[in-house]
Order: sequence, then structure tokens, then C-alpha cells
Amino acid sequence: MPRCVTFLLFTACLLARPLAGQTQVSGVRDLSFGIVIAGVPATVAPGDPVKSGQFYLRYVTGGRARVRLTLPATLNRVGGGGTMPISFRNGDAFVLGTAPGSVPSSFNPGGLLNYRFTGSADANIYLGGRVTPAAATASGNYTAPVVLTATFF
Repeated sequence: MPRCVTFLLFTACLLARPLAGQTQVSGVRDLSFGIVIAGVPATVAPGDPVKSGQFYLRYVTGGRARVRLTLPATLNRVGGGGTMPISFRNGDAFVLGTAPGSVPSSFNPGGLLNYRFTGSADANIYLGGRVTPAAATASGNYTAPVVLTATFF
């Protein structure tokens, strides 16, 4: 039976020093698995232009950011009555600056990312993952927060 999974991204920002107008962190797009079939694992690659989660970061060119994603282990059924396991592996996330010639840099979303804003003041973080619904998973929408914490230097 088809299942619809929506994955919400939440954002938090910690600043090492106040820099009015120079710092921005925001969730751009939720990680979405779409329709998931009970008992059939589903994967979203971080490079998927529609389903991957996306965060936007802005700081000063040449500045550094330390980023941590707090990731859930399960998704909860909206309205109650069920959970669905979700997992993240090394390479399920990458960061990409916006300067011409920027190349994606994969990282483990469960670890720390140290990033230098080189060539531009903007970067995007993309997140993928996988769900493994049980054969008896109840139909409905499932959700859980991902929290991004960024410290700027």
C-alpha cells in the first residue's frame, strides 16, 4: 500500500560573534521520500534536485562555519499511530558553494562539517537518506525534524 512521507527541516544558528546582515541560515527544501511502499526501503540521494533536503548558508567570503546536523532515527506518523526507521550514511550529504567552478564536497551528515566560504559568501547543504518501512507500516504522512546548527568564525 502506498505511503507518503514528508520530512521537515528545521534550522538553528549559533553565532560566534554578532554580524548583523552578514549571516543567514535557512531551510530551503524538505527531504521528501514521496510515496513509500510498506516493506520496501526507499532512498533519496543528496543530489536529487526534487527530493533531497536543502539548507542555505550565507556568511562572509573567506569566513568559516562549523556545521552539525542533528538527525532523527525514526519518522513519526502525523496524528500518531506509527513510526518508520530512517538512516543516514557517510556521503548522504554534500556542501556546494555558489562561486563559479565550485565542486560538491560530500560529508557524513552524522558528523561535523568544517566549511570555508571560498569565492563567494553563499553555500548550500544537500541531504539524502533512506527509510526502511516495515511490512505492517500504517499508511499516512511521516515527519521528523532535522536541526542544523552552524557556528561561524
